[in-house]
Amino acid sequence: GLLFGVWAAWENPFFLDTPWLFLILACLPGLALALVWRREGPRQLLVVPLALWTLAALRPEPEPVPVKLLVIGIDGASWDRIDALELPHLKALEETGTRAVLESMEPMFSPLLWTTIASGKGPGEHGVKGFRVRSDQARVPRFWDIALEEGYSVGVWKWLVTWPPRPVDGFMVPGWLALTPETTPPDLGFAKELELASRLRRQQRPSRNVLVLALEGIPRGLRMSTLLSAAWELSGLSSGEPGVERNLLRGLIDRDVFVWALHRHQPELATFTAYATDGLQHSHFGLEAADRAYRQADDLVGELLSQVGPETTVVVISDHGFQAFEGPDERLVPTTEALSARLGEGVQVHRLGIKLVLLGPEGTGEVAGSLLDEQGQSAYRVEALQPGVWGLTLRREALGAQELAVATVDGEPMQDFARPRERHDRGDHHPEGIFLASGPGIGAGERLPPVGLLDVSPTLQALLGIPPAQDLPGRIVLGPTTRGPATRDGLIETLDWGAW
Repeated sequence: GLLFGVWAAWENPFFLDTPWLFLILACLPGLALALVWRREGPRQLLVVPLALWTLAALRPEPEPVPVKLLVIGIDGASWDRIDALELPHLKALEETGTRAVLESMEPMFSPLLWTTIASGKGPGEHGVKGFRVRSDQARVPRFWDIALEEGYSVGVWKWLVTWPPRPVDGFMVPGWLALTPETTPPDLGFAKELELASRLRRQQRPSRNVLVLALEGIPRGLRMSTLLSAAWELSGLSSGEPGVERNLLRGLIDRDVFVWALHRHQPELATFTAYATDGLQHSHFGLEAADRAYRQADDLVGELLSQVGPETTVVVISDHGFQAFEGPDERLVPTTEALSARLGEGVQVHRLGIKLVLLGPEGTGEVAGSLLDEQGQSAYRVEALQPGVWGLTLRREALGAQELAVATVDGEPMQDFARPRERHDRGDHHPEGIFLASGPGIGAGERLPPVGLLDVSPTLQALLGIPPAQDLPGRIVLGPTTRGPATRDGLIETLDWGAW
């Protein structure tokens, strides 16, 4: 056990984050055998591994990475929750930097919003409108594409719509929309396999044993505390809800491997995105589980700040905020299956809280609006959000059990199109997210007017020292305001997608 610890710490200087606990666990088997057999062992044989383990435990962490720009995404984060929880690392960053409300846009689809943030252009131009989308279908370059073209190395960790990953100078690990576990470089793929393990099993795709993946991950950043948390959760001994613990465990794995990759590849531009805040606010808004996700995100911010140099500019953003799920207990929540079957192939139906979003050809919204209830009125309110995108809400927002039992939608039971509010319907998207920046040349303790999604990409490019293209409609809210070429959209045609 001691020699295993020496190997792990030599390969991964972050592994022994709980060294004395590891020492106890390593010695327990020997102590148990000594008690059983009551024999004198050759104690001198312990001297060498114990000395090596002590040196390994005392090994200092690597020097900070001289990242020029670090972008940290906290999906679904809101200032009101951050302020209420008094998160120390975000608060310290705010004291040295500038903060603003980030104004989101409809529809509040995370893939659409994160692509708008990254590209500086709206969905009509970048082309990402739903969940079934590939990275190579984006029609305009994103800020890391431009940085690579300008000679910067990059490290992109789980930004949405980055699957399939393309060859880059640095690393790229796709977000949760990825269908397969490929990464750039391939040796980071074990982290995606861990994330996708249950999905791959359901789809009967080959997946390696979790223990094998964990052993593969130790030399690539996994820490002892993370492995113990994983063992506790997988054993079923954890007292928390499995869904909550799994969300938080993913955050720990992401932290471990991203920090290792950061030191290994030394990118000049790095991005890291955490998603537990979004997932747990949907089901646990205002409860301790959601607050744990915020505290973990704050710990992640503190950890990442400790790994970069003092000259690093840090930007923390969310794609939207969150609010309490409004309405009485009889509030109806729309469902997707029956409506999707009614609208037919070629139309995507997604639910966001109490709203449905349709993606389809011209006239799709009108077809949905023509579905009548038993009173002869439209069952849905229809709102055009973007070209080819419509938002739907139920006209009757609340029905008792008896009313719901006899209600219909176009002659079919309404129970197929909506369900009563459940215990886990607690949070819904809100259009006010967060924007926070700190670094050289950025004012301390300042507050900016609201920042739009379209303002983020030109601002990030300016902070990198790249003059944003003139056709980006957003403002440069921080950094040099000089504009560059008329457009950089032609860059998308030159991107290398390797085997893809």
